[in-house]
Amino acid sequence: MKVSTGMSKLDKMLGGGLPSNSVVLLSGGPGSGKTLFSLKYILEGARKGEKCCFITMNEDKDGVIRACKSIKGLSDIEKYAGKNLAIEYIPMSQSNISVQKFSEIITKYPQLDRVVIDNVNKLLMFSESEKSYRAYLVEIVNTLRNMKSSLLLCETDGEKSLDSGNFESYEADGVIQLMFLDLEEKPIRSLLVHKMRFTSFEPKVLHELKIDKNDVNLSEKKMI
Repeated sequence: MKVSTGMSKLDKMLGGGLPSNSVVLLSGGPGSGKTLFSLKYILEGARKGEKCCFITMNEDKDGVIRACKSIKGLSDIEKYAGKNLAIEYIPMSQSNISVQKFSEIITKYPQLDRVVIDNVNKLLMFSESEKSYRAYLVEIVNTLRNMKSSLLLCETDGEKSLDSGNFESYEADGVIQLMFLDLEEKPIRSLLVHKMRFTSFEPKVLHELKIDKNDVNLSEKKMI
């Protein structure tokens, strides 16, 4: 069974969408489009009547809604927010950010279909050691595999790495990388699928990711 991302061209590229009961890591540097990509994905679920939860360490509910309203294809978020779409903001403080806080949020919403964590680096930043970070990461991934589909966002330094160096890309079932390419007069956002268990896809072929005032989607353009 496949889960639609809300982006028709990406779904086609993946043979129908993301594999169900899988956890996909969405990695990239600042401004590469991770949050808007994940909002497109979570709204696709909400529009289908699925129970969805967007967990963010970056901005509160009002900030998330404001980001969506700047793009026509995401502007209907208020129809679902507080209904079948929960937006949970965890402020950046050591006392609030932990795997336990994640567990508390998940248990508040039984039988979730889709979950986004924006982002896993910050959620686990106060882990006692690299070993505990990895253990907490495995715990989160195993919990999320009980959902229909989940995205873990991960901040990186761009195309130089797939994750933060804490093995997020190893634990996830799929890895989608967003990056900028300097091929024309201005940088172009691009998307690269590195792995996706349980499905076939065209590996490591760059596609242009278009984000404008109308929508978030892949173009037909392949980057050579």
